[in-house]
Amino acid sequence: MLATVATCLAWVVLCAACEAQVPTAVPNGSSQAAIVKLASTVRPSTRQLVWQATGCNAFVHFGMNTFSNREWGDGKEKPAAFAPTEFDANQWVTTFRNASMNGIVMTCKHHDGFCLWPSKTTEHDVAASPFRDGKGDVVAEVANACRQQGLKFGVYLSPWDRNQKTFGTKAYQAVFLAQLTELLSNYGELFEVWFDGAHCPPDDPSLFDWQAVFQLVRKLQPNAVIAITGPDVRWVGNEAGKTRGSEWSVLPLPQDAPGAFEQDRQSWRSLWELRSRNQASDLGSRSELGKAKALCWWPAETDVSIRPGWFYHPEDDQRVKPLTTLLDYWFTAVGGNAVLLLNVPADRRGQIAAPDVAVLQDLGSYLKATFANNIARSPGARHDGREVHFHQPITIDLLDLAEDLAVTGQRVEEFHVDVMRDGAWQECAKGTTIGFRRLLRIEPITGTAFRVRITKQRGPASIKNFGLYLRPTLMQAATIARTKSGAIAITAGLLPVRYTIDGSPVTDTSPLYLKPFALPMGGTVRARATARTDSNAVVLGTATETTASFGLSPVGWKIVACSSEQSSDGPANNAIDGDPNTLWHTRYQPDSPKHPHHLTIDLGQSHTLTGFIYQPRTTGNNGTIADYEFHGSHDGVQWRKLAEGTFGNIGNNPTARTVPFEQPAQNTRFVRFTALREVEGRAWASVGELSVLTGSTGVKVKNK
Repeated sequence: MLATVATCLAWVVLCAACEAQVPTAVPNGSSQAAIVKLASTVRPSTRQLVWQATGCNAFVHFGMNTFSNREWGDGKEKPAAFAPTEFDANQWVTTFRNASMNGIVMTCKHHDGFCLWPSKTTEHDVAASPFRDGKGDVVAEVANACRQQGLKFGVYLSPWDRNQKTFGTKAYQAVFLAQLTELLSNYGELFEVWFDGAHCPPDDPSLFDWQAVFQLVRKLQPNAVIAITGPDVRWVGNEAGKTRGSEWSVLPLPQDAPGAFEQDRQSWRSLWELRSRNQASDLGSRSELGKAKALCWWPAETDVSIRPGWFYHPEDDQRVKPLTTLLDYWFTAVGGNAVLLLNVPADRRGQIAAPDVAVLQDLGSYLKATFANNIARSPGARHDGREVHFHQPITIDLLDLAEDLAVTGQRVEEFHVDVMRDGAWQECAKGTTIGFRRLLRIEPITGTAFRVRITKQRGPASIKNFGLYLRPTLMQAATIARTKSGAIAITAGLLPVRYTIDGSPVTDTSPLYLKPFALPMGGTVRARATARTDSNAVVLGTATETTASFGLSPVGWKIVACSSEQSSDGPANNAIDGDPNTLWHTRYQPDSPKHPHHLTIDLGQSHTLTGFIYQPRTTGNNGTIADYEFHGSHDGVQWRKLAEGTFGNIGNNPTARTVPFEQPAQNTRFVRFTALREVEGRAWASVGELSVLTGSTGVKVKNK
């Protein structure tokens, strides 16, 4: 028996090694109906199926930025700055196992070029640092810990390298291939190789041969998927933990693709063109398929961070996202035909920080409690694959569906779920695509039977799983907002709430929230719904706590100057109205003035300012500011520069950015915010909300 199992496993590995990503050609003149039928024949590779079964993995950003307190380093950092004091790879892996994760993708080299392994290609690496007296290898320790505890291991290697002087020239190709060879050869089997799209080399073989990169991965790690810039896994299109309502894995290629992506130049060109549409709302519907010259299987990965940024910053310890948010990410991605890559940065000790550990423990506890009992497979239930009957009424609030992708591929376009109540079928849920897995959270409903009906499909679909669950009770998270009058309002449904206004943790003795309250000088508000006894509640180590930071109340502020405004839908006053959903947008009709753009505000009276907060627009990135300056004045005539820099990665991660000043700015009544560059280089600028800080801002964050 053991010999048979070993033979089967060896056969699977051999098959994966032999599989190349060969698109399915669409015959010239094919009708939309014919292309849809052809799409139903496209299948994933073995490596893609194995990867998608991981469901949720950890993304660990750790490196030079951890110690410089940046998001994007410039490559000029000194290796001596990399000095974790208590590095513990086993603590990482234990944390992620407890969170029900199945693998780790680690940033072995970020954009600053610092290598977390001793590389022969550079002196900008861990061997030149004090870590383990210059004899350490972070990559090796994490890879070994993964093997010991049964997690898969993957590597992130940034194609952008701000330290390498050869970057942007043909010579960089050899450096990159050498670094990749070291990672692929020395750290055991990898399940994913991740190439970031940020400032990556263009698709130009005379400058950088991407297919040579793919061929090297196939040669040295045949079972690993190549993600983001590569043929196996695509970026879902955002860094917000979201998937499309209809997430297709079978996608249309806009140009002919006669051979394997790893080998055929035209095929890779066609996929590169499709890659530029990653953020489109529709990638694989019937209307999109009608444009296809070829078809490929290219599933989605959803990356999002547990913190506001991707690297660890001490001031964000109180901004770790709560369990409710992580569950939204998990059910949306894992239950939306994608894989969730949840970023959890390591701190300056070289460990996962306590707030992150606590909420990840709760994530694992909640998921284990949720899926411990598949009611559809309980004793006495009659299950025929698409219909489940019970002897007595049962209550559920979670539906779990899956297609058998290896057998029939992805075919379901529309489905409905019905419940039997009082002898009659009633619809209780519906959806579009299913794919590898579709999870639907619904209101609790009771019935004696449940069934799934496929009402639109691309040929006969094979339903591999139809599961029914009842989720544990979870307290609703509090919502904290500033009203237009400047008061702070907190809501948590019908649950009582306790809160603090100084950033300290909420305890059982914190004041109860009764009505909106004033917070004219700003501050950090934390709120927690009070627990209720419930027989179906899972015991959690963290409270359902929400944190929100506010600057000086904008009541009484005035806009005294702005470079321009689109008065119809982007007046300047929107930047200080307390509502981040409105915005100031510089003029774009009938003309678009170029940068710099500025906004000057009279605060009404003088203050000692310690920083400012820029909230970008909440929809898209049109006008989102990348490079900035911030000035202050006591009289609106004489100005002094208080801050300048770059909001790193803000286009993909449009969160509020807090910028502390190097020194407090005393006697400041007027402030001027200047936009120097927009994230996409466009002529305009926008601000969702602008605020200033008057209290302590903690550790200085160098955004540039």
